[in-house]
Amino acid sequence: MKRFRFTFIILLLFVLLTSCGKENNFNPIIYSGNDLKIGIVGEKPKIKEKNVSFIPLTMEDISSSNFDNLDSVFINKKYLSEAAKAEYANVYLESPIPFVFIDSDKVYMTYIDKGISYENAHKSKSGDYLIGFYKDTYFGLSLYNNIKNEETIQDSYARMFNILEKFKSTGEIVLE
Repeated sequence: MKRFRFTFIILLLFVLLTSCGKENNFNPIIYSGNDLKIGIVGEKPKIKEKNVSFIPLTMEDISSSNFDNLDSVFINKKYLSEAAKAEYANVYLESPIPFVFIDSDKVYMTYIDKGISYENAHKSKSGDYLIGFYKDTYFGLSLYNNIKNEETIQDSYARMFNILEKFKSTGEIVLE
């Protein structure tokens, strides 16, 4: 009986140890494409890329719809409630460049439907950390395994930069 218990405990420990030692398949990328100029409302994200520059903007700048020389505009979480105001909906709908909303817990319709307030908008269930909109195309990028840390956040930005580079050369949002 003792031998059976000992064998059982050894097998149990073996199973626990091998399941905890699961291989990490996360291979974060760093964007290495052409230079990108991105307007940013709020604090600049921490990224590793040297070929991406952020140009500070205000929500008033968004109202003016002057996006010359920008490849995209990102809006930080702190400004999402204001960004969802009806006065900005047409800006996003008619913009010549994509808009990206950072860490929004609301669905993308919050920003383009004048009849939805941020407070009353549906919560997003997609798990996307970055949600983008261009013309009639919604696109989103989640964090690896929904783990929110510096490495997974930087990876999502790098993947977004790849999408924006393709947009810059094709005029279309292409997801792979």
